Amino acid sequence: MSSHRRTATLLRWLSEEGRFAPDGRRLLDALCEKLALLEVPVARATTHVRTLHPEFRGVTRIWLRGESKEIRTPRQGFEFTSDYANSPIEHIINTGQWLDVAVTETTGQQFPILAVLRKHGITHYVMAPLVFSNQVINAMSLATDAPAGFTQAEREVFRDLVRAFAPVLEATAGRQIYSELLATYVGRDPGARIMAGAVQRGDVRHIKAALLLADMRGFSRLTDELPEERIVEVLNAFFDLIVPGIIAGGGDVLKYVGDAVIAIFPLAGDGPAAACRLALAAAQTALAALDAAPLDIRQHVSIDIALHYGDAAYGNIGSGNRLDFTAVGRDLNILSRLELLCKEVGQRLLMTDAFAAGISEPVFEIGHFELRGFRRHQPVFGLGQQADPC
Repeated sequence: MSSHRRTATLLRWLSEEGRFAPDGRRLLDALCEKLALLEVPVARATTHVRTLHPEFRGVTRIWLRGESKEIRTPRQGFEFTSDYANSPIEHIINTGQWLDVAVTETTGQQFPILAVLRKHGITHYVMAPLVFSNQVINAMSLATDAPAGFTQAEREVFRDLVRAFAPVLEATAGRQIYSELLATYVGRDPGARIMAGAVQRGDVRHIKAALLLADMRGFSRLTDELPEERIVEVLNAFFDLIVPGIIAGGGDVLKYVGDAVIAIFPLAGDGPAAACRLALAAAQTALAALDAAPLDIRQHVSIDIALHYGDAAYGNIGSGNRLDFTAVGRDLNILSRLELLCKEVGQRLLMTDAFAAGISEPVFEIGHFELRGFRRHQPVFGLGQQADPC
């Protein structure tokens, strides 16, 4: 098949099918399958896309013929590592120019990754810049193990392909980038709802869930004693103690409120047991992390945690074109009032009767307390066995 027919076939496929790929991985997979049908001998292909993520600089997707696909997420600061130095992607970003080379011992010395690919039989490597509409340079690569490398006609197909592929990849990857960005700031489930169109003021969702609120005790005193930069460091250290256990347990951080974090563990199955167990595990993980933290952290950070099981109501509130996706409702108020009792009763972790009923661990009743704004006195429980009075 001539290069013109191959190009026409690829461009038609991109406009009619490829642009509907649900994510960047499946777009790359489908492109490589299409190239194979057109008898283009691609053995390896990659895309490299910058993200808007607090931890990861970008996403690299790797397609290998006949093998499982691979996704890598280089962390922020990757551009200062030895893996980045003298790499094809560094060349592309710094120069904005194509890299089109036969893979030889010489090119392997210039670009160490090509020496690795040469050992796996790669003979020819092409990497192209993909300039998105925000002027950020991303990249894609195609490599072959054909003994003679890519033909001139196949390389011309690539040149034509890249111009059409860049906007399709930008749109496809953009959906995931913006979804992850929303999840970073409002939580996974709220972010997914917003991406699905839940943007009207007053939209509210109610779900049954185990609720967790963790607060840093004595934060007001710290703001008077420490400079603002140090306050931010302490806050981030505090959240680093809390959040990993929430994420590991399948919870969702709904809100950071100053020096506090609110998380939910949605109901799984017929009863609250699984959700409550995961929330309790997250709380215990946070307290254990604090106990094992360096002294300079423990000098400033003390954690109070409240646990409750009830209704999590969250949705759009605000005015005009400035809305917030926030958690509201009776059970969130119970949770916040419960946390305020921790210091009063000398416990780092408190739970309501609704939560205590959902776990198998031993608990003890501390007492019935009047929570501000609620007529009914709330039974409050601690974890473990109550110590005998001396």
